[in-house]
Amino acid sequence: MAGSDDDKGLGEERQTGFSAAAPLEAYEAIYRLVLSAYGYRCALTGEKFLPETGLLHPHLAVEAIRPREAGGPLQINNYIALEEHAAQAFRRGQILVEDDYSFVVPNPDALDRAVLVRLNSSGRLLVPAEGLFQPSPAHLAFHRRSVLGT
Repeated sequence: MAGSDDDKGLGEERQTGFSAAAPLEAYEAIYRLVLSAYGYRCALTGEKFLPETGLLHPHLAVEAIRPREAGGPLQINNYIALEEHAAQAFRRGQILVEDDYSFVVPNPDALDRAVLVRLNSSGRLLVPAEGLFQPSPAHLAFHRRSVLGT
């Protein structure tokens, strides 16, 4: 008998990368936990929104500080709740957050004026009171390095 399909390299291989992936329920749980911990409030603008019963909130994004594909953990201290336009600016590196939760707008002219005028006037990120829920300085440093290319 000729070799089996496995011998010829035609058999099914175990797919890699999936064993460490979190189930969809874990993502949904962290999403809901982040929105709740931030009180349905944008951490950069302070805008408060009503809770939603649907799967995704229409105005708030739960943004990974260090993306999962870059090794970011599925833990609440790696996520922040941001209004959708502020989330886009954060992803692009137009808004950076320091370890003390103060934020910096490196180039105000590049940031959409509608976002710029709504940023929290204190210049600080609004974070949950519970320390375990606050953004990790290590993840914030990763975000700064990755968007600045350093």
